[in-house]
Amino acid sequence: MIETEQVRFIELLCSKLCHDLISPIGAINNGLEFLEQESDQNNEDAIQLIRKSATQAADKLAYYRIAVGTGGSGDLMQFNLVLDLIEKLANGRDIEIEWLGIEGYTDSNIGKLSGKLLLNLALVAFDVLPRGGHAKVTLSGDAVTPNIIISVSGDKCSLHNDVKSVLVSEIATDISNVRNILASYCKKLASFCAQNIELYEQHQNCIIFKIV
Repeated sequence: MIETEQVRFIELLCSKLCHDLISPIGAINNGLEFLEQESDQNNEDAIQLIRKSATQAADKLAYYRIAVGTGGSGDLMQFNLVLDLIEKLANGRDIEIEWLGIEGYTDSNIGKLSGKLLLNLALVAFDVLPRGGHAKVTLSGDAVTPNIIISVSGDKCSLHNDVKSVLVSEIATDISNVRNILASYCKKLASFCAQNIELYEQHQNCIIFKIV
């Protein structure tokens, strides 16, 4: 029987995924209602809204399928797939992304758990940039289990205390809300990879996440 804590973990994780998908799917419905109610000259705006929202929903589903689902083959995952998903995520959030040290990883595989960790850490890191900004992703070390650094900076860059408490705690932290569920998942993935998460807030508008 699955323990209560595990059930709670699954429920919160699903709630987080559903929450992120509600907005674009809701916009699709609004666009359809707009098409039904407005004259033909306004239909193009509604069509553009539907197309953009449908693309956003599809991209998020593709991202979560790999980040949380059973993506990859065996114990490995294509690094180029991870890179492409994160590029699309950054583009959708008005984040300029810079990659460093990835020459040895492109066109090759990394460990599935490391790939999932990178994908989920990107979600956590990008969430601190409500107005977009800049992200620098650096990989180094072992090809299967690389060290990861994600540095994010931008206007109003801030990390919620609930998320921070999960990432910096040296003991198991109880999952209490949807806001910190991905941070907790990252911590579990890092533990499975025999790595640790380190968090640095260099100044008001710059936060660095390290997996070492």
